[in-house]
Formats: sequence, C-alpha cells, structure tokens
Amino acid sequence: MLRGSGVARLDAMIVSHQDSDHSGGTLSLLHTMPVMRFASSLPLEHAIVRARIESGETAERCIAGQRWQWDGVDFALLHPVEANYVNPKLKANDLSCVLRVSNPAGSALLTGDIEARTEADLIRRDAAALHANLLVVPHHGSRTSSTSAFIAAVAPDVAVFTPGYRNRFGHPRPEIVARYADAGIRTYRTDYEGALTFAFESGATLAARRERDVDPRYWHDTPRRGELRPLD
Repeated sequence: MLRGSGVARLDAMIVSHQDSDHSGGTLSLLHTMPVMRFASSLPLEHAIVRARIESGETAERCIAGQRWQWDGVDFALLHPVEANYVNPKLKANDLSCVLRVSNPAGSALLTGDIEARTEADLIRRDAAALHANLLVVPHHGSRTSSTSAFIAAVAPDVAVFTPGYRNRFGHPRPEIVARYADAGIRTYRTDYEGALTFAFESGATLAARRERDVDPRYWHDTPRRGELRPLD
C-alpha cells in the first residue's frame, strides 16, 4: 500500500502494543523502508525494539504528554504514563499508545486495545483532552471497553470499528455497537466496508471513503449489515 502510494520513507511509526494484530507487520516494514522515528509501548526486550536498536536507530516509549506538529496537524500522546510501565498487573492492552490527531477542521482519537480500566484513568487525568470528532473504537468493540462514560467524554460524531472479518472473538459485540448507536454516533466497520479514509475539511461533514465501494473486486464481496444468513 505504501509503495503504491509512492511513500518511500516514514517520518514516524507508532506501534500501539505487542498484540500481533497491532505489531505483526512491524519488522518487515522496518526492513523495507527507512523509519525516522519509532515509538511504542513494547517491552525493552521485545524483538522489534531489539532490532531497532541493533540497527543503530532509536526506539522511544510512548509517554503521555509527548506532542509534536507537522504541516499544521497536531499530535498528542495521552497514554501510557510512566507509572504504567512498572505496573506488573497491567495487561498489554492497557499499555496501548493512545494518540490524538487534530487540525483546525477536526480531530481523531486512536485508542489501540485499551479497556475499561484505562478509559477510566484517561477520564480522571483529563477528560477534556479526549474529545474528538472521530473515534477508532477501543479493542475492536470488545465488551471490556467502550464504557458509557468514555463514549460521553470523547463525544465523537463518528466511531470506527476495526474487527477482522468473521473474527473468532465476536468483535464488535452487538451490545457495544448498540451503545454507540444509542448515543447518536454514526458507525463504520472495516470488516464490512474495507479500508476507510476520512478527510477533515472545514465546514464539511465527516464522511468515509469506503475501499470496497471505490475499488471493488469480486473477492471483496461480503454480506452487508444484517444480510448474513445461515445455510439451508
């Protein structure tokens, strides 16, 4: 995808946490093209971190409070905090790097696989910082995330679920999808609609470019919402 887009190098790469569905392609990407800045919540002994250091490059930790700006776009890491890394009871999901991306036209909140515990911590630390127009739903819509309080704090116009097609975990859970719908939030699902691209433009409604609509292939055909029926 990057080669097809003419991208020859990455200015930065953030790996939210060590689960393979979030970190699995990292090594091949690092071997394929230059990555100028790398940050993650991975353990220091993780193979990805070791490979980065052994190649003479830096491997940063995601730490809440880190901020930078490129081309009028602001980036802010909201989680984890330093104390999270030395808490042996904290699961990898709850170490996910949480990133807020914003420009004058809107904002997006990327949450990795955080669960209810971290959602509550984020609200307690700075609820106002969570507000975003677009939310990438925590943990693919699992029942362990997306508390009502968190949804209210973010108050997004759009929520995007990113589950694998027919995944074995049953993500997103129907009750979680309903929770967003009941809050009046428009929802999208990558398992139904393919890759989604959103353009943030002043005065424009936030709408998705659905890959399965703009570049259809017969092998991309999947049941739409409510169309999946058992075989006779």
